[in-house]
Amino acid sequence: MKKLGVIDLGSNTTRLIVMAYEPGYSFRLTDEVSETVRLAEGIGPSRMLQPTPIRRAVEALHMFYSLCQSTGVDQVIAVGTSAIREAANQAEFWTALREVTALDLRIISAEEEAYFGYLGAINALPLHTGALFDTGGGSTQVMAVRNRELTQSFSVQAGVVRFTEQYVQSDPVSRADLRRLREAAHTAFAPIDWIADLSDGKLGGIGGTVRQLARIDQKMRHYPLERVHGYVLSREAIERIIEELARRSRRDRLQIPGMKEERVDITLAGAVIIATLMDRGGFSSLLVSGQGVREGIFYQHFLADQPQPLIADPRRFSVLNLAHLTHYEPQHCERVAHLSLSLFDQLAPLHGYGAWERELLGYAAILHDIGISVGYYDHHKHGEYLIHNATLLGFSHREIVIIASLVRNHRKGWGELAPYAPILTPDDETRIARLSAMLRLSEYLERSKSQIVRDVRVQLGEEIVIDILADGDAHVEIWEASRRSGLLRRSFGRDVQIRAA
Repeated sequence: MKKLGVIDLGSNTTRLIVMAYEPGYSFRLTDEVSETVRLAEGIGPSRMLQPTPIRRAVEALHMFYSLCQSTGVDQVIAVGTSAIREAANQAEFWTALREVTALDLRIISAEEEAYFGYLGAINALPLHTGALFDTGGGSTQVMAVRNRELTQSFSVQAGVVRFTEQYVQSDPVSRADLRRLREAAHTAFAPIDWIADLSDGKLGGIGGTVRQLARIDQKMRHYPLERVHGYVLSREAIERIIEELARRSRRDRLQIPGMKEERVDITLAGAVIIATLMDRGGFSSLLVSGQGVREGIFYQHFLADQPQPLIADPRRFSVLNLAHLTHYEPQHCERVAHLSLSLFDQLAPLHGYGAWERELLGYAAILHDIGISVGYYDHHKHGEYLIHNATLLGFSHREIVIIASLVRNHRKGWGELAPYAPILTPDDETRIARLSAMLRLSEYLERSKSQIVRDVRVQLGEEIVIDILADGDAHVEIWEASRRSGLLRRSFGRDVQIRAA
C-alpha cells in the first residue's frame, strides 16, 4: 500500500491524516493528529498574523512533517486555508516556516477549499441533493449539491475564532453580545439566496464545530453510539445548546458533557453561525460529516484515474473495503449472500420487506465473517465491534446498528438491542430477527465453504419447506442448517423443514 499524509493548516486547528491505500481499490486511516494553533487569533481588521499564533502553527507543521518522515509516508500534501490566505503579512509566516522545515505548504483558494470539503463529504454522506457547509476558525464555505455534483459555492468570513473575537466581549455572554452574534451571522449569509431552493434535500455539516455540537447533543440524549459521522443534529438541538452555552461562564461550560476544552470559548459562536445558516436555507436538521478537506484531497489522489474523484456507490465500496482490509473469503461470502438473498426473495410473502432490507442483508452477508481477523472464537461478536468502529460511508446510524446486529447473530445467540432503542424503530427487533435467521441459515448451508449448496427452493404452507439444490453431498450442510433453524421458526412463527431437493 502507498501512504499519503494530508496536513490541513486551518484558522483554528491544524490536522494531519495518514492514509494507506491501493489506488481505486481500498484504503484505511493509519494515523490522525490534531493541534489547536489558533492561527486566526488576534488577526483583526488589519489581517496581520500575530507572532505567537505563527509560532504555534509552524511548530505543529514541523511536528506533523517529521512524524510523516519517520513513519514511512510516501507523499505529504499540506494546505493552508482562510487565515493565511487572507493575511497581509504572509511573508513573516513563510520566513518562520522555512527556518524549521522543508514542508511544501500550498495556500488554497476559497473555491478550492469548498471543493475539497465537498469531495470529502459527498463521498461519505448519504446526500445526493442539498447543501454542504464547512465552518472553520476564519470562514465558512457553503456548497450547493445536485445529484452529487457541486454546482456552486460561497465563502464568507464567518468563522468561529473570528466571530468570537469580534462579537463576544462578555462572560457569560450578554444578551447584547448574543444579539450581535446572530445579526452578524444573518448578514454573512444574506447573499446566498440560492440555498433556500435546496431545502427539499439534505444539509451536511463539516468541521470541528459541528462535530463538537454533535458530541454535546449525544451526551444530552444518552446516545448509545460514540460515532459522530452520520449523526443527525436537529435545529432545535442546536438552539438548546446555544441557550446552555449562553447562560454559563467559560469555566462552567467545561462541565458540559462532551465539551472539549480547546473549543469551550468558540463553540457558542459556531453554534450561532450554523443555526443561522440552517434558518437561511430552511433546514430542520443536518447530517454531521466526519470527513472534509483532508479526506477530499485524499480522494483526489485515490481516484486519480477516474474522470471525477467520486465513489460511484459509497455504501457498497465501503463494505467491500472493510471486507478487503479484514481478509475476507470472497467466494464463501458471495455464496452466503446469494443464499441469503434467495431466501429473502422467496420468503417475501411472509415478511413483506423491500429493497432496503434486502440491501442491508446482502452487506451483512459480505461482512459476516470479518471478526475472524481478530480471532475465530466469538468472531460474530468481534465482527459486530468492527462494524461499529469501521469507516462505513453513506450509512445512517440505524443501518449500521442493523448490519452489526445481523453479523452478531449470524452464528449463534442473540445480540441485545435494548441499548440501541434511541436509534431503532419499534419493528426493527422483528426485522433484525428475520434477516438474522436468513443469514444464519445461509451460513450453515455454506458450512464447508466449498459452495456445494447452489441454491434453495422455498415452499410456503403451514410450514416453511426449504429444498436444497446441491452440486454434491450436502448432508453436513443440511444437518447444520436444520440444527440452526430455530431463529427462523421463531421469527416467522412456522415450523421449518430443510431437505435435499
